[in-house]
Amino acid sequence: MVIVNAQRSADRAYKPVVIVHGIWDKRTSLDFMANRIREVHPGTSITVVDLLHGTSSLAPNWFFLSIKMWEQVEAFGAVARQINTENPNGIHLLCYSQGGLVCRGMIETLSDLNVSTFVSLSSPQGGQYGDSFLRLIFHKAVKKTVHRIFYTSPGQRYSVANYWNDPHHQASYIKHSKYLPYIDNVIPEATNESYRTNFLRLNKLVLIGGPDDGVITPWQSREDESVENMEDRDIYKQDLFGLMSIQNRTKIYTVEGVYHHQWHQNISVIDTCIIPHLD
Repeated sequence: MVIVNAQRSADRAYKPVVIVHGIWDKRTSLDFMANRIREVHPGTSITVVDLLHGTSSLAPNWFFLSIKMWEQVEAFGAVARQINTENPNGIHLLCYSQGGLVCRGMIETLSDLNVSTFVSLSSPQGGQYGDSFLRLIFHKAVKKTVHRIFYTSPGQRYSVANYWNDPHHQASYIKHSKYLPYIDNVIPEATNESYRTNFLRLNKLVLIGGPDDGVITPWQSREDESVENMEDRDIYKQDLFGLMSIQNRTKIYTVEGVYHHQWHQNISVIDTCIIPHLD
């Protein structure tokens, strides 16, 4: 176990931490991680955002014709903005699983949100394409055919469809997906330079994941489904939303032996990969 020095003078208080949960998570799912940060960094203001738990993180609100991921960006963003207003020197975003994509949308689209460190904990930043994850939610669906549902207007009202990145149906993905290709800035006619500008305001980006996750599948991929390094992806080489420009402020942790639902309860991960970046 790594013990992190918790001593800090009153005039160097830790920035507030805003924690955003993932898909299906319960109200208390991320409490262990929050409590560990409080233990190591006493006095830190930590908010585990109490919104859109369980099926509300996935299923559409049929009273509103909204895209699920943009709905979450708006809801979680409102909470983060309020905390940021009270702490103008900046906040940290610690975002797990689907929450990592929600948080990236917040960072890119909310110009008045001052985020110092963005920790993406086992998040499908490159999109999702895998049966193991799919069948946790849609038990009879298979990855080779679910594009027929996800890449439709009704399908896009489910959160996972907003970042389902089928490498064999990229034209449909670009045409119909209403979230991930937009924040990735890969649609030429919809390129938004402010997304890149806002992303580059980050002081630090922390990416945490591993090959034994079992849910974020594939955790690295390209069109032929073989492993591809982040630096080899066009989205990185073309610097479409600023990922290459921020490389000197990016820390990447690849951790073996951690299953998806263990990340936020693994003290070694929390102490080694997360807490040192929460200044």
